[in-house]
Amino acid sequence: MRKPPEGLFARLLDGLTDTCTLVLDQDQRITYANLAFLKHFGLEWQRIARKPCSQLGTPFTSAQSERLGFCPTELGPYYPGRTILTREQGGRKLFYEVTFYQPSDDDAGPWTVCTFRDVTHRFNLESQLRRLDELERNLIQASMDGIIVNDLLGNILIFNQGAARILGYSPDEVIGKINVNRLYPPGVAHEIKQKIYSPEFTGPGMLENYETSVRRRDGTLAPIWLSARILHEGDREVGIVGFFRDLSERKRLEEDLLRSERLASLGKMVAHISHEIKNPLTTIGGFAGQLERLADLPDEARHKLKLIRQEVQRLEKFLGDLGTFTRATPARKVLSDMPALIREVAELMEAGFKERGIAFQLQAPENLDRFYFDPEQFRRVLINLFKNAQEAMPQGGTLTVGLELLQDQVRLTVADTGHGIPPEHLEFLFTPFFSTKEGGTGLGLTICRGLIEQHQGTIGMDSEVNRGTTCIIHLPLGNTP
Repeated sequence: MRKPPEGLFARLLDGLTDTCTLVLDQDQRITYANLAFLKHFGLEWQRIARKPCSQLGTPFTSAQSERLGFCPTELGPYYPGRTILTREQGGRKLFYEVTFYQPSDDDAGPWTVCTFRDVTHRFNLESQLRRLDELERNLIQASMDGIIVNDLLGNILIFNQGAARILGYSPDEVIGKINVNRLYPPGVAHEIKQKIYSPEFTGPGMLENYETSVRRRDGTLAPIWLSARILHEGDREVGIVGFFRDLSERKRLEEDLLRSERLASLGKMVAHISHEIKNPLTTIGGFAGQLERLADLPDEARHKLKLIRQEVQRLEKFLGDLGTFTRATPARKVLSDMPALIREVAELMEAGFKERGIAFQLQAPENLDRFYFDPEQFRRVLINLFKNAQEAMPQGGTLTVGLELLQDQVRLTVADTGHGIPPEHLEFLFTPFFSTKEGGTGLGLTICRGLIEQHQGTIGMDSEVNRGTTCIIHLPLGNTP
C-alpha cells in the first residue's frame, strides 16, 4: 500500500486533485507519487516505488521537439521555473505545465518535487481565443469603413486601415498618442458623446447613421456617416467604438447632380436671353462701328462710340461664356502633345507677355509621352489661366508652367509671381460669377473646372498675397477617347 512521507507538506501534496505530483530523492528514485499522478498516468504505486524515474519512459515532447521523461535533466532551486510539455494519448495532444522544485536540502540530501498540471483545456481555449482575436483583427482591418475604439478618456486603442485611409494618419501615429477629440472639429466630439448618451436619438448608449465631419491629417474636413456604441465589461463602461463611412464621394456626386440640374434650367434661360439680346447687340455694335468711321466726327463722340463698341464686345463675350458654362460639350480626346500645346499658347500670348515684362518658363520632363486629352478644350483652359496670370503681374514677373509625371497621373502647374489672392477668396474662386477682377464675369475658372472634370481631372489653387498664385491640375494618364 502506498504510504506518503511524514509531514504536513507531503499530506498537502497528497490532497491535490488537479496537480500530479512526483517526489524524487537525490538519486532520482521515486519516493512519493500522489493519487492524482497515479490515476492520470495509469500507474500503480507498488510498481514504481523506489524505482528510478527514468524507468517511467519518455512520454513528453518539448517545444524543441526533444523527447523527455518525468525526471529533470538538471537540478537547481527551480528547473525550469515553468515549462510546457506535450504528450500524445489516444490520438489527442495533451498539454502539461511542468515544474521541478527542490524545497530543502537535509542530511539525506536534496529531494525534488515534480509537478505536472494538465492544461489542455485551458490551452485549447486560449488557442481558440487567439484565433478569434486574429479573425476579429483581420475583419476590423479589412473593413472599408473606419473603425476607432477609444477609452472613456478619449485615448485611441484601435485605429483600423479604413480610418487611416479616410483620415490620412497611420495607426502608429494615433494609437496611444492622439486623443479622439483631435480627429473632430472643435466641440464636435463632445457633441457626439452627448448624443450617444441621449435618449432623443437612437437610444441611450448608441448613435446610428449620424452625419457629421472629421478632421483629416492635413487639416481638411471630411463628411462622414457615423454610428457609435458604448462598450461594456459587465456593468462597467470601458470605452466607445465608432464606425464611420466617408461621404466625400457621395457629396461630390450630389453636388454634381444638383449643379447639372441647375445648369440645365439655367441653360434654357440663357439660350432664350442670348437670342433676345444678341440681335440688338449686333445692331448696336454695327451702328456704333459705322458712326465711329465718320470723318467729321468730333473726338469726344468718337471716344464714346468706341466705349459703346467695347461694351458690346464685352457683353457678347459674357453671353458666349455663359453659354459655354451652361452647355457642357463632351471632350473629344485624341492622342496629343501637352508640352507642344503649352508652347503654342505661350507663343500666341507672347506679345502680351513682352508688353508687361513677363518671362515665360516651361519645365517638362523629356520622357513625357503623348496622352489622350482634348487639345481644343485645354487650349481654352491654358489661355484663361495665362490671362489670369498676366493680369496678376501688371509690373512684370515670371510665369512658370510645370509638367510632372506622378505614376498614373500628370501634374500641370501654372505659377505666377503676381499679387496673389487673399485667403478668404480662395474657396470661392470656382464659384460661378465670383470674380476678384473689375469687370470680370466670374465664369473663367468655373469653365476651366468643368472642362478638366470632363477629363476626370482635378483643379485647385494655392496662393499667397504678394508672393503669387499656383494653379494645380491633375490629369489621369489612363484617359481614352
